[in-house]
Amino acid sequence: MAMVEQPRPLSSPSTSGTAMVPSWLNAQLQYLRMHSPVPLKVENLRSGARNGHILDRFSLFVPCCLSYVKWDVVYNGNDTRVAPDIIFGADDETFQPLMDDSELSPCYYLRDWTVADPTRLLKLILLIRGLYLQYQRKKVEEVSDERVRFEMSTMAAIQGLEMCVTTISEGMEEVNFAFPLVLEMENPHSATNSQSSSITCSDISLQVKFPVRGGQSGGGAPQLKLVAPEGMRDVFDVDDVKLPVWPEHMCLVEYKPTLELTLQQQVREARASVRLRRNFVEALFPFFGHPLEVDTLYYRKASILTSFGVFTFLVHFVLPIQFPKIQPSFTFQSSQHFDARGKPLVSRLYQDYPWSPRWEASEMAQRIFDFVAEECLAFKRSCGDILSQR
Repeated sequence: MAMVEQPRPLSSPSTSGTAMVPSWLNAQLQYLRMHSPVPLKVENLRSGARNGHILDRFSLFVPCCLSYVKWDVVYNGNDTRVAPDIIFGADDETFQPLMDDSELSPCYYLRDWTVADPTRLLKLILLIRGLYLQYQRKKVEEVSDERVRFEMSTMAAIQGLEMCVTTISEGMEEVNFAFPLVLEMENPHSATNSQSSSITCSDISLQVKFPVRGGQSGGGAPQLKLVAPEGMRDVFDVDDVKLPVWPEHMCLVEYKPTLELTLQQQVREARASVRLRRNFVEALFPFFGHPLEVDTLYYRKASILTSFGVFTFLVHFVLPIQFPKIQPSFTFQSSQHFDARGKPLVSRLYQDYPWSPRWEASEMAQRIFDFVAEECLAFKRSCGDILSQR
């Protein structure tokens, strides 16, 4: 099995030169994009004929163990009665789900194929993906390493567990495990209704890799990686998490609760930071004036139009997730000085002003205001100098 980096998000099918996506394929891809319970990615729409005018095949990236495997889906654009063929990776040559003609196989499902049903492609891919996960589990079960076998024997109760074997180089493999972490979080709506005071969050998953060389994995700590949806980064960035130490003789089932408790605390702190960022942004208003634009969801950004004397300019604030431990940064943008292309002149990034995370929000805003009152004069002079040199 060859894993690939996460591809670009699926985009709406479009034309390529004079070639076009037929309406029946467009409908199937749109249904796949809108209704897939897993993040399938489509790339490289192309024609099977030289100088063909019909795009009838594409590459499909299918999630497995928090990475992706690449399959190719091949239609016959000249005969829509023919079901598509699926070409799997070179490392998966023993995976042949379309050779099975039992009632539970995809081959049986393809017998009454019709492009008139836009749901068929997604149903087919999900069925094959389920069989592929079973295929990879069997490959992991065949690994002779005692440590891997022991880890597998303890994981029966883990919900959403996926596993696979990837070939790194000749004689070198990785056994991968992936599963969602379960975090008990405070319910933000419990104070206003009869709902439970806590909710279960499983948006963050753990990927674990055990290197296996010559059939042996060794006794060191495995490679650990946290994975979370892209949209979560505005509240909590898993790349900033310092993972608990993996002690000697630790196993994954014992490590999992410790990691979940660590993440639980850090996610709670990140959510509390949203409230602190809001208090800070609102504390800026009495000093700088009402903002032109504010991120009112996570309070990561705010832009305020202000003036000192006759100089009017914008202050663009960016607040880090780790606020107030890490102070905001900001830039000035003149509303009176423009470069040769007509774009407003912008200052350097400011992060070198007095700051303490222990101050009240009002004092933080006051200190920044005092700093800006002095620094904006230097920015105004630099704008004048730039214009005088043109």
